[in-house]
Amino acid sequence: MSPSNYSTEKLNRNEAKKQIQFIVCKHLENIWFSKHALKELSNDDLTTVDALNVLKSPDSKIYDEGELERGNYRYRLETANIIVVITFSADGKSITVITTWDKRRK
Repeated sequence: MSPSNYSTEKLNRNEAKKQIQFIVCKHLENIWFSKHALKELSNDDLTTVDALNVLKSPDSKIYDEGELERGNYRYRLETANIIVVITFSADGKSITVITTWDKRRK
C-alpha cells in the first residue's frame, strides 16, 4: 500500500529505492536540485549528470532507513563513490536532491 504522503511518511529502504526507480524511468523531468545540492556538486567537481547516474544506477543502494529532517524523510542513495540525499514530493512523483558528496574526497 502506498503512503498518502511520501514526504512525511517513512518508506523502508526497498520501497524508497523502487520509488526512485519509478521516478527515474517515468518522470525524469520531475527531478529537482536544491541550491545546496548544486553548490556541493560543484565543490566536489561533480555535475547533475553524476547525481542522476547515481539515481539511475541499479548498483546504488540505500543502506540506512530514511531520516526525518525538517518535517520530511530523506534517503541516502550510495554508490562506491558518490552519495546523493533525496526527498520525495508529497505525491511521490518527484524527487528533490538535497545534497551530494564525493566519498573519495576528504
